Amino acid sequence: MLSDAQADPSGPCGEQRIPAIEHPPNLSFIVDRSASMSDHFPGTGLSKYESARVALATVLRAVGHRVNYGLSVFPGLAGATGCEAGDALLEVARGDDPEYAREGLNGPRLRDLLTRLSQAGVAGGTPVAATLNATAPTLTGLGGETFAVLITDGAPNCNAELECVEQGCIPNIEGLSYAGQNCTQGVNCCARTTANPRANLSCVDDEASVAAVRDLAEAGVRTFVVGMPGSESYEVLLDAMAEAGGTARDDVPRYYPVTDTEALERSLTAIAASVAISCDLPLDYVPKDPSFVNVYFDNQVVQYDTDEGWAWTDEGHVSIRGAACEQLQRGDVFEVQVFAGCKTQVK
Repeated sequence: MLSDAQADPSGPCGEQRIPAIEHPPNLSFIVDRSASMSDHFPGTGLSKYESARVALATVLRAVGHRVNYGLSVFPGLAGATGCEAGDALLEVARGDDPEYAREGLNGPRLRDLLTRLSQAGVAGGTPVAATLNATAPTLTGLGGETFAVLITDGAPNCNAELECVEQGCIPNIEGLSYAGQNCTQGVNCCARTTANPRANLSCVDDEASVAAVRDLAEAGVRTFVVGMPGSESYEVLLDAMAEAGGTARDDVPRYYPVTDTEALERSLTAIAASVAISCDLPLDYVPKDPSFVNVYFDNQVVQYDTDEGWAWTDEGHVSIRGAACEQLQRGDVFEVQVFAGCKTQVK
């Protein structure tokens, strides 16, 4: 646990800092910007798209310095159909310095991400499979642990090769009117007609989307699935995508369902923490005298305590335990420091 002593403004005790071996994971946020994302998000004065932007700001302000992160949106920004594969707005790279997080500020990289997301705006359909397939070469080429976070508010569509019956047609499933037809009156609103030759683009693109997520997972990139309001009718599909992506929750549903801003921030924080924060800390080298080593959270010493503080698991490997680990995983700690030169503070 943390010592009762306040953080020393002059810094941790000890003349030698022992660097932790850092292999920050890659985290790519893939955000739905389809037309329905302009709908109101419950409990706020914001749209679903704006709410996603605010939630990303909150999460990356807290843990962005622990990861390499980037951002893509779908559908793509150029094109006439609104079904083009998504575009990368910000390539995956290291987050801002932890000093920004410590001060509760958005660093320059996070500000850039939020600006680009705001400028992209909302329009078009939900080409999930095409976007994941187009993104795959970049994600699989990053090296190290890589994760995608898919944030969407409905079913994937935009597959021009699909034909479907009413049970697989989004306007029918959602009881909408489409191209002048009432889709609740036994009319297949995804059947192509002379007046609407692209109606089949509203078929649920389930098989291709699950396959795209599975292909990423088999290539080493796991995908988290976050369902915004509007996605409830597609729980079975989103569960299947989470399963295929290797990130299914123990709870039901298996994807991350969100109904309000708190749930959205909580889900994104849980995802980011699960990939960005580890309580096992390998050190760059073995200290000469382990009894003269201390661990600090943001310049405040953590007592050596095998239950609630920290402990050695071997000569060059520190394990954060109990309450201290929980504090780290909540995102309350911006920087973990290990220093040699002062007697270890033991509970």
